[in-house]
Amino acid sequence: MAIATFRGEKSVSAIADKLFVKLTPKQREKAEAALIKENPQLRELSAVREGAILRVPDLPELRAKTNRSLENPDAQIARNIADAVSSYGNRLGERFKTVQKDTKAQMAVLKSGELRKAMDEAPALKPVAEEAAKALDARAAGLGDRQKAVDAAIKQAVAALDVGKR
Repeated sequence: MAIATFRGEKSVSAIADKLFVKLTPKQREKAEAALIKENPQLRELSAVREGAILRVPDLPELRAKTNRSLENPDAQIARNIADAVSSYGNRLGERFKTVQKDTKAQMAVLKSGELRKAMDEAPALKPVAEEAAKALDARAAGLGDRQKAVDAAIKQAVAALDVGKR
């Protein structure tokens, strides 16, 4: 069975017209029914993402258009995965920035005059604050290393998809 990619068509009829040559109204109706049977997700067309893989039904009485049948679905899938991996990497990068910002804010609290006054009044707080500061320093250092490792892994994953050569 041939496959094609969804390109944001507004109706199943439009998909049928792009996949098959010169459909009569009756043929279009048959093609639409067959497309929906092979791709039930087309019943809710607004939920189908652009680039989604569609199975093209075998309809011997209808002639498929060659421009759609010559698509390279592997490249399309690789491109979609690469985009998703890159997007995930970007979200992780934002999360790293947020955690780094939170860590700096927590360090600022530990170094604040208010906390120092509280430690003067309750000396038992001093070792707790020192341990918290050490833990935050270690977290900040480890966070940078993890961010570099994640960035490298994301780049490697996208490169492994070999998007440009498909």
